[in-house]
Formats: sequence, C-alpha cells, structure tokens
Amino acid sequence: MTVFRGGTEEQGKENWDKEALYSQLPGGSMIITDGGYKGEPAKILMVTDEMSKEMKDYIGRAKARQETFHGRLKGTFNILGHRFRHNQKTAEKTMALHQKVVHACVVLIQYDYENGHPPLPLH
Repeated sequence: MTVFRGGTEEQGKENWDKEALYSQLPGGSMIITDGGYKGEPAKILMVTDEMSKEMKDYIGRAKARQETFHGRLKGTFNILGHRFRHNQKTAEKTMALHQKVVHACVVLIQYDYENGHPPLPLH
C-alpha cells in the first residue's frame, strides 16, 4: 500500500508522492488486486463474497493476465527476480536505468502480444 499510495497514512495524503499509481489513476478508475491490498475501496477492486459469479470471473481473468505479464518479465527477461546492479554512481541513476530497462521489456512484451502471442488464449 505504501508503494501504491506513494507514502504512508501517517505522512498524510497531501504528502504522498504524486507520481505514485494512487495519484495517477484517473477519476473513477480502479486497480484489481488480491485480498492483501485492503484500505482504498474507491481505488482498489478485489473479489468479495457479495459479488456475482460473473464479476468474480472477470476479476479472475484480469488477475490471470497480470500474472502472465509478470511471468514474462520474470521468466523471459529475468529482471524482477534479483537485485539490479549496473555500476551507477547513485541510487537515483540506478533507479532511472532500471526503469528504462523495465520499460524496454514492457514494450517488447506488448509487441509480442500484438503479433500473435496474447497473454492468454483468445477462446
């Protein structure tokens, strides 16, 4: 939740990082998560007992696509399973380089999706 929000509740919402996903979500948009991310019901959607089977199935499919995507980042590119070290002088430069590498991998995965290898079978 701290990463999603860009800060802690104790810091106060006005002090959260405006670049964090919480602040970047357009009004009315939500993210889908598992049960470990309670606390922001206006921004986070997760399965509840009250939901219809159709809604639970929809959320399950969305989570499966996300897991497939992360699996490709981890398996194909091996960029999430270990510490990123590339002789940068500062932590900020290391983070900036890591962000560029992740973005490049995401573009390649997107290209693969659009050219015959979707995240899940289309049937």
